[in-house]
Amino acid sequence: MQWIFSPLNKSFDRLSFDCGKPKLNDYLKKYAWQNQQKRYSMTFVATVENSKEIAGYYCTSASNIEFTSIPDSLIKKLPKYPAPVMLIGQLAVDRKMQGKGLGKVLLMHALSRAVRISSEIGIFAVRVDAKDESARDFYQKYGFISLKDAESSLILPIKTIIASRKMNYP
Repeated sequence: MQWIFSPLNKSFDRLSFDCGKPKLNDYLKKYAWQNQQKRYSMTFVATVENSKEIAGYYCTSASNIEFTSIPDSLIKKLPKYPAPVMLIGQLAVDRKMQGKGLGKVLLMHALSRAVRISSEIGIFAVRVDAKDESARDFYQKYGFISLKDAESSLILPIKTIIASRKMNYP
């Protein structure tokens, strides 16, 4: 299936979105547009061509992680102050589209955005805060590792993302 990615705008049908998780549904329906208008986060939606029905979405914002939270395997030669990261604050797929690989496509789109942004501003990693165990397992499958002090907060270093793309895309 061919997905069209767009920044959220008022023309998209947010009200019919249902991923099966009330908090993720509510975020899209009640807060995503407001947060985007205030530049607290940016939400990107996936649709099929010529549709305003949202198949899936993710939102991003700037964040940081404390040096003491960074996993030991990553702290070598890092400065001892908070590391800048891009946060994927929400990522969800509508029930009608679940099982079609859209979650992976959304994540890869967000990671591509992080790589592009990292060429202009400092970003050490992409961070996610998994909402539950199945979300944590999903992110770990793509190489995210838990922070020292929060098992549900995971990061994937930008260097790892760039290296994996060089291997996969000569």
